[in-house]
Amino acid sequence: GASSPGVLSFLEKKKRKQSLDRRRGKTRIYVGNHIDRWLTLKEKLDFRNDAEVAGFLLDL
Repeated sequence: GASSPGVLSFLEKKKRKQSLDRRRGKTRIYVGNHIDRWLTLKEKLDFRNDAEVAGFLLDL
């Protein structure tokens, strides 16, 4: 039998979310217990996002 539209749309949403998560996951960096230092630096240098912090640190 055909599956109900509710199930299909749920699976579609799930698949779409997974591909979005995967794309975002490529840029995710785990800083572990350095998170406090990371956030302090981000705040001190007034960076808008983590990418700016990362770029700054890579340029050092």
